[in-house]
Formats: sequence, structure tokens, C-alpha cells
Amino acid sequence: LPGAHGKLDPTTIATRLKQYRRGDQHQPQPAAISITQSTEWGTVYSVDEVAAMGDLARAQDLGLHMDGARFANALASTGASPADLTWRVGVDMLSFGATKNGALMAEAIVVFDPKWAETLLFRRKRAGHLISKMRYISAQLEAYIANGVMMRNALNANSMAQSLAAGLLALPGTVLASPVQANGVFMHLPDMLADGLIAKGHIFYPWGTLPDQPDATVYRFVTAFDTTRQLIDSFLADAKACVAAQASV
Repeated sequence: LPGAHGKLDPTTIATRLKQYRRGDQHQPQPAAISITQSTEWGTVYSVDEVAAMGDLARAQDLGLHMDGARFANALASTGASPADLTWRVGVDMLSFGATKNGALMAEAIVVFDPKWAETLLFRRKRAGHLISKMRYISAQLEAYIANGVMMRNALNANSMAQSLAAGLLALPGTVLASPVQANGVFMHLPDMLADGLIAKGHIFYPWGTLPDQPDATVYRFVTAFDTTRQLIDSFLADAKACVAAQASV
């Protein structure tokens, strides 16, 4: 469903649900709401926003799933506890990702309602996700949580995204397409700047266009657990050099 800056909202979902005929065998039946935290546009659902989704899910007898591939970045952004951002506000199941925050193939399904747990054993096996030597993944997750690695990595990634966005916005012609709330920066760059950065060896790619300017390309930049200040400064120096070169033409 569409949503501003990648976010679903309860009103849009409720409107769509009215199109389904509950109990009609000729239609697929809605079973769950799934939200992504943080979103594909780098935004973050607040505790209150997740709670509103939870209220809707319960009112409509639906489950509420949270895709938390970047869950740590959302925690770092909101300052909320994991509990406050999930089960306390109605989330039934969390896809808890660590791979995008420094781990290697480490993901877990956290089930807050025990009634889902038993069937998940069989779904996991049937889908080919019962991994041999899973202790190597479990060891990562244990260290990721117990030693504070999760939040240190996420805070660094979010901080670097803020620095990148601020530096790019200081250049002429750039426009922020979505609020920077986690580790993603979605920015329109003038063609000469984008082309110049690519020519200098930087790798990024188009993500869409500005809502009110269909010819204005938006580019996606993602900072990581190991992004350094030096890397951001180097990238911004190249960006400034591109602008200066264009000004001298």
C-alpha cells in the first residue's frame, strides 16, 4: 500500500480492508499487517505509530508483523526499548535482523504470541531455513546483544547518515526526499553532481524521483556500522570538488 516516506498508516489499511469480503472463498483473506522498521525510505515508526497499528490489527483480528532488518537503527533513532517498540504496542512477531548492522547472515524470528511458535518450526523447515551449524549464527546474536554491539553499530550508522545528509544539503541544487531518521539518505542531486561523483568512483544508484518533480532523480545512500568520519569527509570533499568544477566552466 502507498504511504508517505515509505510508511503505512492505519487509515489507508482500514480503507483497503473494506474491499475484502471476510469469509468469501473467492477472495484471499487478510491475515496480518506487516510494517518495515526502519522503512525502505529510511524513516522510522514511532512508538505511538506502531501502537496505532497494533490497535487496528486487534480491532480487525489481524496479526502485526514487524520487518526489523534495520531494527537496531530504529531503536537508536527513537531511543525506545525493544519491548516498547514491539510487543508492548501490539507487535506479534518480529523479524530481527543483524546482518545489516555488522553480523554475517544472522537473523531471527522473535515470536511474542506463543500460539505462532509451534507452526513456525514446520514453516522454517519447509522453507529450507533450518540452517546446519546454527550455533555459529547464534554466537553472533548472543555477542551482538549482550555486549552492546547492536546499539554501538546502529548509533554510528545513524550518526554518519546525519553527517552525510547535512553535507550534501549544503551544496546547491540538492533536495532531501525523505527525513533522515535511520541510516538511509534519499537525496536529489543535480545531474552534474551525480555524474561527477560516479566518475570519481563512488557507487550509488537511483531510487525514484521527487514527488512533485518527476524528472528530478532521487539517489539512495546508506551508511553502515563501520562507516567512518573520514569516509564521509572524503565523499563530501569530492562532491564539493564537482560543484567547484562546474562553477568554473
